[in-house]
Amino acid sequence: MRTLSFSRPARVAILAVAAPLLILALGLVVKPGSGLAHSCAKDNELRFRAVDGTTLVGHRFGGTKPGKRTTVVLSHMSVGDLCQWTPYARRLAAKGFFVFPFDFRGHGSSPGRQNHARAAADVVAAVRAVRALGARKVVIGGASLGGIAVVIAAPKLGTAVQGVVAVSAPAAIAGELDARPSAPRLRVPTLYLAAEEDQNAPYDFAADAQALHDATGTSEKRVEIVPGSQHGTFLVSSSAAGRALIERFLRDPAATVP
Repeated sequence: MRTLSFSRPARVAILAVAAPLLILALGLVVKPGSGLAHSCAKDNELRFRAVDGTTLVGHRFGGTKPGKRTTVVLSHMSVGDLCQWTPYARRLAAKGFFVFPFDFRGHGSSPGRQNHARAAADVVAAVRAVRALGARKVVIGGASLGGIAVVIAAPKLGTAVQGVVAVSAPAAIAGELDARPSAPRLRVPTLYLAAEEDQNAPYDFAADAQALHDATGTSEKRVEIVPGSQHGTFLVSSSAAGRALIERFLRDPAATVP
């Protein structure tokens, strides 16, 4: 667990900004960050709330609002924070996307206790936050923990998302998350990406990618197993073919899958 502490003036300033926003509908609070910055991204921080009131923190790449651009929400691996995605977020923003990586609760700048069982709920909150900014075409992507989280979150979001990218996603994390009941409920184009030698007992991520693909309810689905053993965001950064496939999918999800 990471504990954040503030000086008394900082606490007063935060409360003064936060209090009026607590009356927003649906329990969603979206407001600019108040001073906490990641070393990897210091501008355009956005703080928002999950449905249970937990504060989460993300960064916007490509400006402060998406406008008519495709919005890409990115969720990170279990060890780390949104900084795992920032090099790729900058690349995608340069290609015309609005990109929003965020910290799961208890990770990075998102306060509270780590609770990976709530990761899918955090993804749902991030999508609602970007839609509150005006996003209309949203694709959710995640690596490892983030990958299983987006598969579970997508059916809960319905038409709020137009595509799912799961990189090195386990089918289940014992006692925390299980994507196998959710995959048959997916109704949007879905891309699974994993490395063929990515194994870490009890996980076989290539086998899990294939199993999730086979269980996925939509016919608009694709699984891509690439050479090597790189995992999660390391796979994305090391595989030019993987990046190219993801970017084709982000531009036109339905055209990229069978």
